[in-house]
Amino acid sequence: MFRNIHRHHQFFCRKEMNEIYLSVFLMNLAESMISIFVPIYLYYLHYSVAKILFFFFLSSLWSVVLALPAAKMVARFGAKHSILFSTPFLIIYYLGLYLLEATPALFYFLPLLLTLRTLFYNFGFDLNFVDHLDRRRVGRALSALATFSIFGAILSPLVAGLIIAFSGFVAVFLIGSLLLIVSVIPLLITKDIHPQINFTANNIINRFWQKKNASMILSFTGYAIESSIGRNVWPVFLIIIFGAAQQVGYVAAISAAATMAVIRLTGKLADKFSLQKLLRLGTLFYFFGWLGTLFADASVKVFFIDSYKNVSERFLILPWASLFYKMFQRKKYFELLVFRDMVFNASRLIVMPLIMLIFIIDFYPFTLSFIIASLFTLLYPLINRAPIEETEM
Repeated sequence: MFRNIHRHHQFFCRKEMNEIYLSVFLMNLAESMISIFVPIYLYYLHYSVAKILFFFFLSSLWSVVLALPAAKMVARFGAKHSILFSTPFLIIYYLGLYLLEATPALFYFLPLLLTLRTLFYNFGFDLNFVDHLDRRRVGRALSALATFSIFGAILSPLVAGLIIAFSGFVAVFLIGSLLLIVSVIPLLITKDIHPQINFTANNIINRFWQKKNASMILSFTGYAIESSIGRNVWPVFLIIIFGAAQQVGYVAAISAAATMAVIRLTGKLADKFSLQKLLRLGTLFYFFGWLGTLFADASVKVFFIDSYKNVSERFLILPWASLFYKMFQRKKYFELLVFRDMVFNASRLIVMPLIMLIFIIDFYPFTLSFIIASLFTLLYPLINRAPIEETEM
């Protein structure tokens, strides 16, 4: 990643960042064991794709409603303790998934638990990350973060697929829950961060109507819709093609391993070259990755298409995220973070019903969904026009 060992040492000698990297590795090892299999698990329980999408639609609805109250609680608890506070919600969520077949009414309650986990974890993690971020090396920090994340993601589908094959989904949920608890411990070694709430609901709402934020909102919307299709529709498509959860795990692991080659390169490029140009190039690659899914009608094709799509996604996400982290004022970052989350989920509330309707009508639903994902990918570069609220490093 760096030109010499000395620079490598300088980068990783920061204890706070090392804690973040270790926590991310453990968390991804745990959560990736389960998250990719949740849509598949619901599909195994004979929920239709439209009903699976409705499950995550409910989570987005709760996210819009609870984003501001959750932000106030994060400010009170502290960023690191909010991550710890989020963990029981995820464990109970996984337990509820296990009980779902016997208690179908949990289908409408579990999205709330998922929302609480997501809000407290995302707000807490992002605030902690930004507090220790050197903005001159945003790309390298994000590439290091992605490396540990992907490394955990490489191991977890393989392990999870084997566990499911021999012991079922229950064992995956139990082992994953234990690892989630362990993943928080590194973050609690150093002092917590208590961000200030210096914004109101009106400040957030006003951002939606400010013309200068229009391109940023569209870029966030592109990510929100494309990623929702990638996380909730694509895994179901994989299980239809491969027919077994463990095979999906193997494909996910090998595809994740393929992304390692571009992460180091992209992290360097993000700090040395025009992020705008890298973003446009990554968007083009990823757009064709989604178009390639239209030809995924056999196992071998799916494997290569999924690998290419994962690699091109990482080439896109690193410069996109780097631009986001470089546009904020530290004193306003919490406000921008809450705003971003609300844009993500509000846009899903608008667009996801259309995807559900496509699956209800059942007219080439996967094909149309993947076309929609490819089109929303083209919105990523609009973040280039977002206002930069702080230019000093």
